[in-house]
Amino acid sequence: MDRRVTRRDFLAALTAPAAAGAVSGITRARSESDAGGFTPIEHGYGFRNWGAEDQYFDSPPAPTQAEIRERIRTKWVQQARAVLGLDVGALSRAMVSAIATQLRAAVVQRAGTNGHCYGMALTAQRYFERPETIPVNRRRASEIEVPTVPVDEPIAPVYDEIVQRQADQYLRFRAFLARQAILYRDWIDTEAILRDVGNVIERFGTATLILFNNTLLSHQVLAYGFEDRGDSVVVPIYDPNLPASAYRRRSPRLEFERDGESVSMRQYGQYTGMLFSRYDRIEDAADRTAPTPMDHVTVDQRRVRESLFPFTLVVATSEDVDLTVVGPGGSQIGRVRGVYTDRSRGEYGRVRSQHGAEPGTYRISVFGTADTEYELTAMVTDADGASVDAARTETIRTGDEHEYDLEITQEGAGSLRRVRTDRDLPALVGTGVAGVAAGAVGYRTVKRLRERDRHES
Repeated sequence: MDRRVTRRDFLAALTAPAAAGAVSGITRARSESDAGGFTPIEHGYGFRNWGAEDQYFDSPPAPTQAEIRERIRTKWVQQARAVLGLDVGALSRAMVSAIATQLRAAVVQRAGTNGHCYGMALTAQRYFERPETIPVNRRRASEIEVPTVPVDEPIAPVYDEIVQRQADQYLRFRAFLARQAILYRDWIDTEAILRDVGNVIERFGTATLILFNNTLLSHQVLAYGFEDRGDSVVVPIYDPNLPASAYRRRSPRLEFERDGESVSMRQYGQYTGMLFSRYDRIEDAADRTAPTPMDHVTVDQRRVRESLFPFTLVVATSEDVDLTVVGPGGSQIGRVRGVYTDRSRGEYGRVRSQHGAEPGTYRISVFGTADTEYELTAMVTDADGASVDAARTETIRTGDEHEYDLEITQEGAGSLRRVRTDRDLPALVGTGVAGVAAGAVGYRTVKRLRERDRHES
């Protein structure tokens, strides 16, 4: 029996509620596939984006590091050359391995388990545009009450598609490159992004948007309208963190203010910035040949290439430790993450990374939240090879702290070594040794940042 519904059946059932679901004051774009346009109460999912307490499968699918390395070596070649003038084949094995490690952690901890906003937005968009592709016996996404329907069968096609689409943001080169702009906010051309978002919504009815803030927290929503008021822009959105039923009383939207040549986004929840990375849709909507992430930044290819290398990655294998890394200038190294990031998944419970490696001392703190054994790995790589590729295995008790110095020289060499801990600092600082005093400053910065992170989480 064919469990799918036809486009005609879907549209016939949708006519009345679609007219009632319009957002007041917003001119909503209409999709070619649905004369009524997208409305979250009809086309959003009946469930919300899920967190650690809502595990649906113990072992969701995820690519291996070897598979990701192969993808970088093969699938990224053409676009990397076209977009950045980058020869992926010339990248060192260490560089590719470090990127693959970071990507696998991102997929497993956010895409493969909790935090499926990207996959939910993309599949909700697909089911709106082509309702005949809904793989279960439901007419629209709002009728899908859990991602694992049909619950009485071992298959879960909706869940599988959400997970696969979620992973795409990390494994496709243009999407990967676009997300790097989160690390370089000053480069982002918000006006150019809004122009493309408006064109895509006018053409297709919806546009998937990446939201982020200065703490590298990110999220995905689906825009379904666009109103340019001259000095401001209003964009109504479907936020996967809310189930479809919530839109009976809520109408979330993004707002942007123009001030001369600058454009700023009003804070939406925790988020203060926006990206858009559906370049295939931009090409169709704007009649522009081969759009790329470079269209949405104010710097050139050379600057972007230089920003990617070298690459610094620090990881710890246990989820029972807190990991903090502070650079030579006192700034904390973090990672792009989501609200529902699940650090219990994958080989590395804690990940810190940055593009670039300023010479100097990086203070690494490993704080035990339970008695455990951990392996700490530090990698600093560039196109030619690895200047640091070191690992240390230790046992730590609850409440103890282990500290390490990752040294990177002007010449590009480096090392990782264990250093003295908090209780040793007063006597050592009193000796007047400059290096130890610098270490004490690094320690105090680590302690302050660790306490702040624990409070925020």
